[in-house]
Amino acid sequence: MTMPTKARCKARIIQWVAGGYALAQSRRAARENAQDELEFYYAVGDPHSHLAAQLLPRLQAQSKLTIRLRLVSQQQSPIYPEIDKQRRFALNDVPRLASAYGLQTVPMNGPPDDALTTQANAYLMAADSLEDFIRREWQVASVLFSGQGDLPVGDTKSATDVEEILQANNLRRERLGHYLPAMWQFRGDWFWGVDRVDALLAALNRAGLYEGPLTLLCHANKADLGETPSAGTPLEFFFSFRSPYSYLAAVQLQRRLSSMTLPLSVRPVLPMAMRGFNIPLAKRMYIVHDAGREAKRLGIPFGLISDPIGEGALRCLKVFRLAESPPQQLDFLVEAGRCAWAEAIDLATDRGLRTVCQRVGIDWAAAQRCLTEPLPAYAQNNLDALLDMGFWGVPSFRLGQFTSWGNDRMWMLDELQRRAVPSD
Repeated sequence: MTMPTKARCKARIIQWVAGGYALAQSRRAARENAQDELEFYYAVGDPHSHLAAQLLPRLQAQSKLTIRLRLVSQQQSPIYPEIDKQRRFALNDVPRLASAYGLQTVPMNGPPDDALTTQANAYLMAADSLEDFIRREWQVASVLFSGQGDLPVGDTKSATDVEEILQANNLRRERLGHYLPAMWQFRGDWFWGVDRVDALLAALNRAGLYEGPLTLLCHANKADLGETPSAGTPLEFFFSFRSPYSYLAAVQLQRRLSSMTLPLSVRPVLPMAMRGFNIPLAKRMYIVHDAGREAKRLGIPFGLISDPIGEGALRCLKVFRLAESPPQQLDFLVEAGRCAWAEAIDLATDRGLRTVCQRVGIDWAAAQRCLTEPLPAYAQNNLDALLDMGFWGVPSFRLGQFTSWGNDRMWMLDELQRRAVPSD
């Protein structure tokens, strides 16, 4: 299908805005950072920050970098719309990652007491070296996540100093275009936690500042993933038509479909932005950048964008009911995602949605009839199930007792499928 001139222009504008935003952040970082400086943004009580901090000695030993630690805060905001749920997810996610990547983590019995945050920050901010910070960080995390014992006593910053430092680092992070903790910043580009370390190492290597291994090895067979599912357990895939990460996950599932031994249940939900959540510009820009980086790594088409927010997502949710089997449902998700995120085809138009239907074998006349009907009940039912799982966004997965969030967790699903116990 040839892209209409209007759609092509709109896609180019989106590319220009996203590229301009990234360039602006890079130039701002270049003005404020030394060229050989790596920043690590750490939040007290954030499990992913705790895990990523275990990589600091390795990065220091194998690079020619100056590493700057910047402690930041994390609280309920439009950027963290469901922070309590995110924290509970992290408590499960981080031990799984640690066991697979051969990293260390303290026991995670529950979310930390926010009342201890200022005291913990004061102790960490007084570290006089990277080695001292790493030692102090482990002491602090051991108390915060276990809920037992007392925070260590030693040199500390005053409460006033803590607040000033946190505010300055929060503003700097925002000014340079980000919002999350557990983030690495190098020359204006951002890399999250352990999951994007390989991309970080590649960037450092290209800059001639890193001489170690370019891959952080993941040993899926050593991951502690909990109860092994039985062979008949369905893999539930929660998806949004507005989520580029959902599109990446759908393509990866499609590639695996012929070898999957577990039944697949595809469960689309209404996008977060259509559920009353305000998504700030920095978050939207980073998601597009990061999803594009991941798409390139995975060999998935991406880049010419026609945001399906609003009518595009609603129309897809309505027509989805016509997909008669999990393979066709998955095909529908993939083709809708390809149109929206790689070909700048507007799914809010008949021309755009008809293209998706034609590609997956759905009768267009039947699709048109669906468009006149109310939003199907499955959209709300799927959302209710997602929320009951303790999640807020997509892509999310459930396989028996196992639940997870993010297209970065596909390897966990592969491993669980490999371990699945045959039914009698």
